[in-house]
Parts: sequence; C-alpha cells; structure tokens
Amino acid sequence: MRTVVGRSADSGDELLRRMAARRRRDNVVVAVLAVLAVLGGGRTILGWFSTPPRGPSDDTTTKIIGRSQLAESFARDFVVTYLSASANQQDEIAAFVSAGQQVTLPSAGRQVADPAVVFAEREISTAQLDVWTVTISVRVGKGAGTSASASSASSTATSSAGSTATGTASNTSAGHTSSAAGPARQYYRVAVSVSAGRVRALTLPAAVDAPARGSDLALANQDSCGADTPFGQVVSGFLNAYLTGTGDLSRYTVPNSAVAAPQPPPFVSVETASVTADNAGCGSSGSTTARVLATVNPKAADGASPTLAYPLTMILNAGQWQVQSIDPLPPLRVPLSVVVGQATQGPQPQSSPSSATTTAPSSAVQVPPATQN
Repeated sequence: MRTVVGRSADSGDELLRRMAARRRRDNVVVAVLAVLAVLGGGRTILGWFSTPPRGPSDDTTTKIIGRSQLAESFARDFVVTYLSASANQQDEIAAFVSAGQQVTLPSAGRQVADPAVVFAEREISTAQLDVWTVTISVRVGKGAGTSASASSASSTATSSAGSTATGTASNTSAGHTSSAAGPARQYYRVAVSVSAGRVRALTLPAAVDAPARGSDLALANQDSCGADTPFGQVVSGFLNAYLTGTGDLSRYTVPNSAVAAPQPPPFVSVETASVTADNAGCGSSGSTTARVLATVNPKAADGASPTLAYPLTMILNAGQWQVQSIDPLPPLRVPLSVVVGQATQGPQPQSSPSSATTTAPSSAVQVPPATQN
C-alpha cells in the first residue's frame, strides 16, 4: 500500500511539472506575439506620419525628355540619310549604325522629304544607358522633294499674307495629303541607344505600318441650343468678335478674362453652325455654370475654311451669361466612355424651335479610372 501511494504522489508531481512547463511555454508565445503586435502597430503609426516615397523629380523628368529628344533627332537623321543613300555612301551609314550590319544600298539614292517624328518610347533604362524605339514618317520617291518645297513655299506665302489659321491648314494638308502633295507617307522604326549624350542605332530601320486609329470618346450628354437662346446669342457674338475682330470681345467675357483674340484676325466672317450645352434650358434656367460646345463655319479673305469647334465654360454673372474660358477639352462623359458601333442622329429636346440635331453614340464602354503605381 505504501508503494502505491508513493507512485500516486509521484504521478501528481509529474503532472504539476508538465502543467507548469506548458504555462511557461504559453507565456513565452504570448509575449512574443505581444512584442510583434507592438512592433507592427508602431510601424503603422509611424507610417501615418512618415513622408511617402518620392516620385520622379523635376531634374529626372527633364533628363528623360532630353534623352527622348536626342534619340528622336538622331533617328530622324538616320532614316533620311539611309533611305536617300546610294551604294557609294556606305561610310555615311556607318556614322549611325555598326559597320557589321549587312547593308545593301541601291545604285542611286531615292528622294526623301518631310521627315517627322511620330512616336518614341523608352524600352530599357539602366544607370548607364537608355534604349528607345522611334518611329519616323517620311515621303519617299519621285516628287517627294517637290512636295516639301511646295509645302514650305505655301507656308511662307501664307505667313506673309498674315493668316495664321490658313498657314496651319496648308502645312497640315501638305503633310498628310498624298494625291496633291506627292508620295504617300511611309513609316520606319529605329532602335536607338542613348548613353551620356552619345547615340547609336542598334539595327537598320524597319518599315512599319502607320499608327492605328484610336477610339472615339463619348461626349457628355448635351442639349442643342437655338440661335435665340441665351447661350446661342452669347456664343455667336463671342466667336464672331474672337475670330473676326469685329465687336467688343470684353462684352462677352468675364471681367479680367484671360481670353485674348488671335492677332491679326484670321477670318472675315463666322457663321455659327451648332451650340450644345449641359444646361437643359440653354441658359434660360438651371445652374449658374455651363459647359458649351460650339461649331462655326469661318470664312477667310480667300474663301471658305473648314468648320472649327470651341469648347467653352460659361458662367452667369450679374444676370448675364459670359464666357469664362476657352477649354482645351470638350465636355466628356464621366466616367470616360469609348464609343462602340455606329452613331445615330436624332433631334434632341430643345427650349425653342430649332433645326439643329446632335449625334449620340449607339453604345459606349466605360473606361476605368486611372490608377497611380
């Protein structure tokens, strides 16, 4: 009986020792978790007050832009030199690309003119160098040099006549119309390395397709405004004064407005084609601010000009609608939406009789908002 009692006592002591050891182990685990929680919470609190990581500095951005312009000018010169080179001009090509490239040149060089940088993208960036791909547009073949000379002469003559808008239209027409200005444009892509201000082509140019046509963005829902509505009257008077120089421009703009009419006036007359606004009453009722999109048919001294569009912000000032600014963008649907399918035309609700119609997209796909990495 004593032996049994002793064993029972030993068993009880062993159990107590195990329980004490387990308690100590649990206490250690709890202490470790508590320390981790304190450290994590401390870092979170510090994060509330710490400065976020610095983004690209102005100096870095300036350097990137400079390298881009260097790569673009080099690629433009390379494409023009390469396409116009003949068989006895191998040394000129070696100034742009490695002599190890297998280059076969024609016996006579081709006419190349009107080069333009279409697109540039940085593909690789390291501490020592950047690698850019640059797409160049040129006119190649018979008549290319003639079309470039005609374009330059047209621009010079137009500038001397004092018509800024017509000169811009002439340059654009000469740059993109193939039937009247010589050969159609061709596009070539070049890979260029930039290192410490030194540039080099990685390979010979590659002929590529022209940039694809982008997507149409849906404009904000707008109501057509007749000529006799407050918006129609103010917009018509404003654009007439702005584009022809007739009338008092300050009559239609807010006090101390930054809107300044082009000088000399580019047109002799202006006909308002359409006025649409995000204000259902077209200025007769509703809010005190409005986004307006107006189109006009201007006429220059030498004849009619293409239709122009003017996005405007207007405010109600002392009972009178006035133009606050000429906006860089038209009123867009929020969130941004891409037009899908063919558009349909139809009359829109109006505050007064008008024959104006507006175009509405048949369907649109929303574009998700931009995120910052």
